[in-house]
Amino acid sequence: MCYHVSNESDAEQLKIDFKLPMDKVEQFKKRYDFNGFEKPFLPVISKENPRLIDMYRWRLVPHWVKDEKDFKANTLNARNDELFDKTSYRQYWENRCLIICTGFFEPHYPDLNGKEHESWYIKPKNRKYFALAGIYSEWNGMKTCSIVTTDASPLLAEVHNDGKRQPLILQGDAAMAWLVPNLTQDEMKSLMAYQYPDEQLETYRVIDGIYNAKLNTNLPSAITPYERPAFDTLSLYGLDDDKGSD
Repeated sequence: MCYHVSNESDAEQLKIDFKLPMDKVEQFKKRYDFNGFEKPFLPVISKENPRLIDMYRWRLVPHWVKDEKDFKANTLNARNDELFDKTSYRQYWENRCLIICTGFFEPHYPDLNGKEHESWYIKPKNRKYFALAGIYSEWNGMKTCSIVTTDASPLLAEVHNDGKRQPLILQGDAAMAWLVPNLTQDEMKSLMAYQYPDEQLETYRVIDGIYNAKLNTNLPSAITPYERPAFDTLSLYGLDDDKGSD
């Protein structure tokens, strides 16, 4: 359930880091928290032109949809086990892209039987960016995309402990292979079994409310480790430092 990602780099830095030009720069935004339900544009590298960073809108809309408000499916994420069969995705598995971000967020439930959850942030430990596997469609002249998800690694299963899912993170040869034009379904299934090493991930709790659409979470604190407020035992009992009890 990857519905929030971050991108701390501006467009110029992204072009320098990837050594690639960027199209539709005017659609690029630098944000600490992109909420997928707001349908933001995200930087991608696609199989159509792997020598270019393009901007695709997050939330895949099939080409046959006439009016988006009538399309009710949640297509921010595309499950790896539904990619070839589900109506929303089955025509687009050959349309592969890498979605660039500096990290993503997942909910963590201290009590799986409760409703309260914490917001956790996941980022690469030794590099600046993730390349998340994605698929895309063209709708009304606009490219729209979904993030492919898979079974969580042992570490991320502890973080996203209710769904035990994660985005498909690719790197190196696996990332390059995702953009090969003529992959078969079996070759794609093999790539979707790739597991980004847990030891290369950094995970930690951040501010609560990442999943609350009513709150502004485009803040530096969205991607910095959570600091628990100081616990004042004296004030709990109506006392302060100047008043003691016999």
